[in-house]
Amino acid sequence: MLERMKITSSTLLIIISACIVAAGAYWYFFTDTGNQPPLETTTTQNDAQTEFQTLVGELQPVSFDTSIFSDLRFKALHDLTTPISPEPEGRPDPFAPIAGVRAQ
Repeated sequence: MLERMKITSSTLLIIISACIVAAGAYWYFFTDTGNQPPLETTTTQNDAQTEFQTLVGELQPVSFDTSIFSDLRFKALHDLTTPISPEPEGRPDPFAPIAGVRAQ
């Protein structure tokens, strides 16, 4: 039976490598050892970061005055857009040679 299967050394090496890769992927993705976040983080803030965070904390919430939309001057504005007329399409392949024109 082994004579009929004739496994070469390169085929055997590929099979063993695939099994090792599959075992490593299983260990990394399905055990809890590969996906753990770091236990502690060390963040140091310098003076610029601290000052920036202090300034951000002092900012007041942004509010917008929408009374301009009820002003008569705003309501008197007219739309001045010009409709765009359709243009004829160009050639399907602009880089193709033009029939009847000789390339220089």
